[in-house]
Amino acid sequence: MQHWLLIFLVAYVTGCASTPVQTLRFHEQVTGDLPAAYARPVTVHSTGQRLVINPKPTLTERDVLAAKLEPTTAGDAIRLKFDSQGANRLAEMTTRLRGQSVVVFANDRPIAVLLVERANASGELQLLGDLTDEQTKSLVKSLNKTAHRRPDPGDTKFEP
Repeated sequence: MQHWLLIFLVAYVTGCASTPVQTLRFHEQVTGDLPAAYARPVTVHSTGQRLVINPKPTLTERDVLAAKLEPTTAGDAIRLKFDSQGANRLAEMTTRLRGQSVVVFANDRPIAVLLVERANASGELQLLGDLTDEQTKSLVKSLNKTAHRRPDPGDTKFEP
């Protein structure tokens, strides 16, 4: 019995050390005249943009059903497929925020500003952020390993 427990603990610790849990958060732009509890100023270093965002994210890594690398001329992008709840929140958010921005954080660091030009009802999103190709690959791996997964009856094939 002790051998199995020791094997389990070694496997658990080794597995956790190989792929650290990474976060991915989508925060909505808000007006700067809100109380501090509802507004957080942020600067996205890659673009120099200064925005005020809602400190509570609308979407997180737990809403991601699958992620995969997608090569672009600007480097590797991440193609995200959200679960049904995440897809609904994405559609609602992009409908409501037309002309405004969403700031994307990876591991508590702002990596991208997405200008919402039209509603997104597809449940998928391409993300090209301020990450190296190696960081992008690591994030995709982490998202696919730790993503909140539950049966999604509306799911179409999306292989990471």
